[in-house]
Amino acid sequence: MHASQTLLAPFQIKLDAILAAVERVRDSAVARNSEEMMGDLETIANATAELHRRVLRVAEGNPDGWSASQIRHDLRTPLNHIIGYGEILLQEAEDLGATTVLTDLSRVVRGGKEILSDIDELARDLSEPGRPVAPTPIAIPRSRMPSPGAHVAGASKIQGRILVVDDNVANRELLTRLLRRGGHVVAEASDGVEALDELESRRFDLVLLDLQMPRLDGTGVLSVMKQDNYLRHIPVIMISGLDELPKIVECIQLGADDYLPKPFDQVLLQARIGACLEKKQLRDRAVDHLEQIELEKRRANELLRVILPDAIVAELQETDNVKPRRYEGVAVLFCDIVGFTAFSESREPEEVLANLQKLVEAYEGLMGKHHMQKIKTIGDSFMAVAGLLDPVENPVLQCARCGRDMIKLAAQLPTAWGVRVGIAYGPVVAGVLGRQQYQFDLWGDTVNTAARVESLGHENGVSLSAEAWSCIDGEPGVRGKGLGSVQMKGKGLVPLYHLHEVDGEKIGLR
Repeated sequence: MHASQTLLAPFQIKLDAILAAVERVRDSAVARNSEEMMGDLETIANATAELHRRVLRVAEGNPDGWSASQIRHDLRTPLNHIIGYGEILLQEAEDLGATTVLTDLSRVVRGGKEILSDIDELARDLSEPGRPVAPTPIAIPRSRMPSPGAHVAGASKIQGRILVVDDNVANRELLTRLLRRGGHVVAEASDGVEALDELESRRFDLVLLDLQMPRLDGTGVLSVMKQDNYLRHIPVIMISGLDELPKIVECIQLGADDYLPKPFDQVLLQARIGACLEKKQLRDRAVDHLEQIELEKRRANELLRVILPDAIVAELQETDNVKPRRYEGVAVLFCDIVGFTAFSESREPEEVLANLQKLVEAYEGLMGKHHMQKIKTIGDSFMAVAGLLDPVENPVLQCARCGRDMIKLAAQLPTAWGVRVGIAYGPVVAGVLGRQQYQFDLWGDTVNTAARVESLGHENGVSLSAEAWSCIDGEPGVRGKGLGSVQMKGKGLVPLYHLHEVDGEKIGLR
């Protein structure tokens, strides 16, 4: 017997047995008028004929001088179709209770797996002498495979959006049908360029990526994915008939999550898909959790900056403490509503508070305009400073301008409130006391003086201490009048000044 015939004999017997089983099942499919089953059987028959042609080509002298790895790769593509479509038909027959075809379909799958184990021997005989042959992946016997509805230990039931990338149409269809049976949403790409287009336009949880493809191969796609900040986190399982260890190692080093050779075992494939999807789900949850933490952190910072000045927030975050410290040359402003007690007694608290809210918000709008900083409100009193944390050229002049505008704003509201404004100038101590319910505050004689200057002033007027007046006396457009010495609580007789104009604009007195 010719050497090639000796090599072909065991393949021929098994291929003939597969074709005979396919023909018997085809008769049943015709009787059932099942076009889908007949189409799958045709695919198996064509793959069997193609496998026979390829075995014959390499057996008759291996004219291309292929290595053992190349021979195995070439023969596994049609073999993948025989086993894969055979298992699909077997599972569907079990689901439908079509017991008459189970035996023949089992022969198809079993015959394909037996041929798989024969490929290594054929490759070894036909390739260069002494070339090592990688072991064939262990195929799980059909008798040990669970039925489609059975529970697989350790298998995940997570469903995801999966991209199947393979230049072979039958391979893509086979994988797509298997994955959709598992409830996954599946998209396909015929090469690496199409795969990247899909990944840019749609969201996926997993990519099944063939190694050998035209235009851009699997290694190229994997390299691009791992350099992209978003795509790098999508799990990738490499699938190929090429079983060269260096290629596998290269893919793992590039960031592939797993590798499966063709023809792949369905149970192992589903288990690894489940593991990758579970890993992706856990990562997505972790990312969502971190994003939520970051969002809450931003909200907390925003809230903290509403309560405290930016510089104080930065110090508090850095040191977990805000040490009170002395500041020189600060202008302190107090503004108080005239007749607020009488106004409140004749109205409901909700109405009073709503009107007070409008006034305070209007005053807060003036702070940025005049380079000032709100400190706090105390009842109907509004306290602000200039020249404390942010230096300005003339803090008292900024307060004087702000006081003028505060009087105008209060008169424009529906309540038409009259207000008094008092300004003092000098050193203060500022900071945060305590460890809870933080409030940035000021202390010192300058603060007390500003409050008392305001209380001694006139409705819709701006009053200043002697120190404050000395800072703006002689400024262009500023005009005021000294009222002589007045009795001030805790200080005795002190000089007091009223401001008549600032920037040439009169400040009305009632």
